Amino acid sequence: MRVIQILVDLTDTPRGLFHVDVQLPVRPDSTATFTTPLWIQESHRDNGPISSIAGLFFSAGERTLPWRRNPKAVSEYLVDIPAGVDTISATFDAIVTRFLTRRLTFLSWENALLYPAHRDVRKLAIQASITIPPTWGLSTSLENLGTPAVTHSADGGAKTFSYLPCSVERLEDSPALAGLYHSEHQVTSDGRHILCLAADTEEYTSPPQEVLGGLARLAEQTQAVFGARHYDRYRWLVALSEHIPQHGGGEHHDSTQIMMPLKGFADPKERGNYVQVLSHEYVHSWNGKYRRPAGHCPSDFATPLDGRLLWVYEGLSMYYQDVLCVRSGLRTPDGYREEVATIAAWVEGRAGKAWRSLEDTGAGSSLRVGTAWSNWMRGLDYYEEGLVLWLDVDTLIRSRSDNKRSLDDFAKPFFGREITTSPVVVPYTLGDVVSALNEVMPYDWQGFFQAKALDVAPQADLDGIERAGYRLVYCDQPEGTELREPERVTKSAIWHGLGIALGDEGVLADVRRYGPADRAGLAPRQKIAKVGDSEFSLENLVEEIRSKSGDGGGDPVRLTMVHEDDEWVVEIDYHGGMRFPRLVRQDGKPDLFQGILEKRDVAGMAEVL
Repeated sequence: MRVIQILVDLTDTPRGLFHVDVQLPVRPDSTATFTTPLWIQESHRDNGPISSIAGLFFSAGERTLPWRRNPKAVSEYLVDIPAGVDTISATFDAIVTRFLTRRLTFLSWENALLYPAHRDVRKLAIQASITIPPTWGLSTSLENLGTPAVTHSADGGAKTFSYLPCSVERLEDSPALAGLYHSEHQVTSDGRHILCLAADTEEYTSPPQEVLGGLARLAEQTQAVFGARHYDRYRWLVALSEHIPQHGGGEHHDSTQIMMPLKGFADPKERGNYVQVLSHEYVHSWNGKYRRPAGHCPSDFATPLDGRLLWVYEGLSMYYQDVLCVRSGLRTPDGYREEVATIAAWVEGRAGKAWRSLEDTGAGSSLRVGTAWSNWMRGLDYYEEGLVLWLDVDTLIRSRSDNKRSLDDFAKPFFGREITTSPVVVPYTLGDVVSALNEVMPYDWQGFFQAKALDVAPQADLDGIERAGYRLVYCDQPEGTELREPERVTKSAIWHGLGIALGDEGVLADVRRYGPADRAGLAPRQKIAKVGDSEFSLENLVEEIRSKSGDGGGDPVRLTMVHEDDEWVVEIDYHGGMRFPRLVRQDGKPDLFQGILEKRDVAGMAEVL
């Protein structure tokens, strides 16, 4: 099999340019069709780099070859191959505006890939090389294939890492983290788990010991749940920067792609806000990468993805991310219950549940919405709503088995499958999920999921919280803000009551459909100019809401609104005060959260780790 050769030059990263050179095997005297990726599995949508490619040239030796785009498949390029030519070159620049700063970058391979179209990317062979500045460091799970060859340019201005061949699918699943200030840290003593950092400044490439200890416990506790692993070595690739516009993460088989604030590990408050990202993406090695919905397993990057069952792929991963953080000591049980209360209240406020099912939020995952009326349209709700659904499943199993069985008994055989493997994919269907759950505890799981995920279910699923021995209530004062900033907590309480989501400077980012503000005629993008007779401030709005609370049906909340060239006064008939969500214990019911959050026995795990 002839192998594609790809070289990505990252030395121009400070200017937002990746220089790409691809050597493509071809058949002489033919028309070849090449493509860039379109549908990216880990993002569940068609966000390939079509519009980010510039300066594309095909050539055979010294001869430039003209190309034309397929007008009905714009990610495809058609090139007429001359007689006697069996290899051509393609060079282009990838214009990258995210995931990089002047001192670090993530190489997401979908931004650089060009390969023959209409071929199985699982079988298409490619060999990758990466060029970086001589003082930079580089981390990627491609090292799991073997030690790369390293060469230095004649002028000493760059160094190139050349990796062993793999499939195009495997390459796309292996991002690289490069940076001027770069470090790698062994997390577990066997060297199978590595924290790789690139940061704006050198001091933040040395994580606190409690971070490394916490990740070691996370590896233990996660594998205690799933059993067998599906990688040889796993790398958390983490960029620490104040200059990346959006923080978050992405999953891969044996690595993550995580963006955090510069002090994301050094500052305990920041760390508390981001440890669940490391946990979530790690869980995806089992749920989402090794095992994934059948509709997320196409043989190329051109076939549209089927987003059904993302409430398993993402929802169950979100459920376990926080549970495992507590079991690993990265979060407290109080912080966990605060998070569950926050998410359950958020789900309860999704007005769009009245017309759109949880399953449909996955099926329509490529339809991204803005903040305006997002509660009515629904968006990626399979994350948060999936969490409360799987809490329902876990507590149902526990309560009906007298705490002898749990969701863990489903997770280990389903996602671990009792055999350690390299990164491979095993698809599943809803029928597979139902059958596996019935092995744990016989029940009408098909009917359960039909009612709560597949059909429209207007009411929030709070059964798991109730069964765990708690109730979701709303209070006038917050109780603990371990996970979130006080201002964010306050704005959340206003949303749950008045029904407005506040953006910057009093602008309404969203209005809850059928809530008090909606009934008063408010809309997103309008701005609060005054609260009562005072200028707008968050503090004045809280005071106004509280002053009009009570059962007496007193004066309405009065706001002066502005939008475009208009100004008007609106009176909102709301007297419910501030509504901070909280979980409270129910007398006489066992606390199932104790068992859910209990650290698992890792004795005998040495052969797994």
